[in-house]
Amino acid sequence: MAQTADLSSTISALQSGLTSLPAEAALANIESWQEQLQGAAPEIASTLGELKTALSSGNANAQTVAQALTKLGSQTSDAGTSAGGDAGSQLQQLGQMLTQAASSLS
Repeated sequence: MAQTADLSSTISALQSGLTSLPAEAALANIESWQEQLQGAAPEIASTLGELKTALSSGNANAQTVAQALTKLGSQTSDAGTSAGGDAGSQLQQLGQMLTQAASSLS
């Protein structure tokens, strides 16, 4: 059974920096989010699939990963705006962090 994705742990991992996450842990986190969001937010799940493919292709380049992170950041921020409350605030924070991570790769 796959681990359940968690907003707080994902935010915490990103706060440590993209390169601090071992590749296997990053891919496992992406997969767990992808599974959880498949029905509720298929567009975000699709973008997570793009990111996973870019990271696991063996020849990932910064531009491809940055594009996926930018798109994912925007979608996540939008979802946070729609959700509202504490979860919405965390989603907006996560979206901003994803966008900043993308900028750091450009």
